[in-house]
Amino acid sequence: CHPDERYVSLYECSHVYKTAWSWTLMREYDIDVWRRDRRICCPPPGNRIPSTDICGQSPLVPRIVGGSDARPHEFPWMAMLLYLNRSSLEILPLCAGSLINNRYVVTSAHCVLGVPDDLSLKNVRLGEHDITNNPAYDPKCRNQASRCALPNLEVGVEEIIVHGRFNSSFLGRIQNDIALLRLKMPVRYSTGIQPICLQNPDPFTKSRFEVAGWGITNNGSFSRVLQRGVIRENELKVCARRDSFSGLQRPLPNLCRRRPAESIPAVVDNTRIYLAGITSYRSQKCGAIGFPGVYTKTSAFLGWIRGLLRPNAKYKDSL
Repeated sequence: CHPDERYVSLYECSHVYKTAWSWTLMREYDIDVWRRDRRICCPPPGNRIPSTDICGQSPLVPRIVGGSDARPHEFPWMAMLLYLNRSSLEILPLCAGSLINNRYVVTSAHCVLGVPDDLSLKNVRLGEHDITNNPAYDPKCRNQASRCALPNLEVGVEEIIVHGRFNSSFLGRIQNDIALLRLKMPVRYSTGIQPICLQNPDPFTKSRFEVAGWGITNNGSFSRVLQRGVIRENELKVCARRDSFSGLQRPLPNLCRRRPAESIPAVVDNTRIYLAGITSYRSQKCGAIGFPGVYTKTSAFLGWIRGLLRPNAKYKDSL
């Protein structure tokens, strides 16, 4: 079992036992329905935030300034949001979020309320790196020396919780642009799937942050490989003048053009990695030097997030 799991009877692990069973759940927890004594590695319940021994861990790789492809497992908390197009029956990756524990993903409210009517959020894909290549079916990835990501995990969305005061029309600005997604099952952590830390005990002292996401490229297409880059935080008085919270230090051609359903970069500190913000909106000249993007500051919503986490029960109110 993993360090945060307990090896117990399935019936003692109520938040797994009471979950709607699926082949994905049975495979992840190695549940044999024919065994009388079913014991599993029981994860913590979904209302707990992981300790810093578990969250915010990323392989030690060189941090590159500017836009570039991320390396496999460099941002193991990134979650790709998959939408069903009810007209064409296609599954489309149009937004992203960050895994904060084994049951919840935090994302932007505009990713669930600002999408076209013919789209509906269905699944979350964890451990994704290159959307055109699933390592489980790639012969090149059978060689352990190859630089392939681990197979991804796709989990259904059980519930969508949007901030009760989300407002996208106040003086043309977006307010309280944050939402939680409760997954249909608790996921197990691995090299490619890890939660990001939420609460930093000390204020961020650096003005440079990393961003990650599957953005819209300059030619209007969705980037197939997870992108990463660096942004600089601006003071509030600068924000008032520039309509910004953060400005680009270098052009980022692969994280651009906000649409109603664009990817959500995770903004992280460079030590133990914490979620500092999620994308809210970008300026008309996104990707150009001096034209900033706006991010929802997650530290302002920690109480809201913690108050909504539940081990089993569904929500009655999103406020």
